[in-house]
Amino acid sequence: MNEHEGTILYWGCSADSVTLEVQRLIELLISSHKEPIDEEEPVIYENDREQLLAELGQWLRQQLKHPTEQKSVPEHFVLAGELNTEKIPFLLQCETPDAHRIRSKELNKLLESYFGEEIMLIPVGEQEWLFLGDEQIVTGEAEDDTTEARKELLNAFCQGLYELVASEWAGVFHLSASLPCMPAEQLSTVTALLQESIHLGRSFHVVQHIHLPWDMHLERLVASIPEQQRLRFIQETGKGTTLFNDSETLATLETFFNLDCNVSETAKRLFIHRNTLVYRLDKIKQEIGYDVRNFESAVLVRLLLLMYKVTKKL
Repeated sequence: MNEHEGTILYWGCSADSVTLEVQRLIELLISSHKEPIDEEEPVIYENDREQLLAELGQWLRQQLKHPTEQKSVPEHFVLAGELNTEKIPFLLQCETPDAHRIRSKELNKLLESYFGEEIMLIPVGEQEWLFLGDEQIVTGEAEDDTTEARKELLNAFCQGLYELVASEWAGVFHLSASLPCMPAEQLSTVTALLQESIHLGRSFHVVQHIHLPWDMHLERLVASIPEQQRLRFIQETGKGTTLFNDSETLATLETFFNLDCNVSETAKRLFIHRNTLVYRLDKIKQEIGYDVRNFESAVLVRLLLLMYKVTKKL
């Protein structure tokens, strides 16, 4: 046995070549080498609030295992009415080296400095947290009291929050958020939505780290389509093209769609001449027969690109 690597060497031989005495000796050696089972050390909480949030995280994990049976938060978790007031939920998932793993206390301190108030930090999993912020802090400065205005402010807030976390710790981080909800009634439902948004974002947009639910409608639709049907769509609509394997073409289409198919703005964002972009779009048209400057063709190519990503694992 290699204790440092956790590996075991084993070998075999014919049964009649091992005497009873040798067999017992081998069994004795193996049993004497077994390490005693370490008893889990009890978790020590600094205060009742920390313990209650940890228990709420355990309850939430159980709810997420059975999404069709999601319930309201039990009354004994309602912390001084905090879950009965509208909050903006955020979900943070981290992939950090073992030497740089994030502790809840450290994260809580950083988040409270960013929010400027006490927050509810709920551990959902290994290096995964749900936290709830006051709506006024995030979207209170919206000039227009519209959903779109709140979404824009929330997106900007997430950008700043992501940059703060990424500058503090080493690793890869993914962040999602939702519009205000009533945690006591919607905590498990909205957490499932945020987890799904991060999963979709990581599948379809590998270079992005902020994944908001309202940006994932098409991705959610494509992910629900069986793989065989996606392959058929790629073959019939995209003619089995390998066009998306070209990083330049992929970046061009992504930017073009993100900027609402605006040729001038796309050329500026890509730092290329407008005629260069037109040449690339014409090349795409020649390859698959669709002019993405046309609305119907743009929709088809957008769907084709998403299906190709999730099917071909780009």
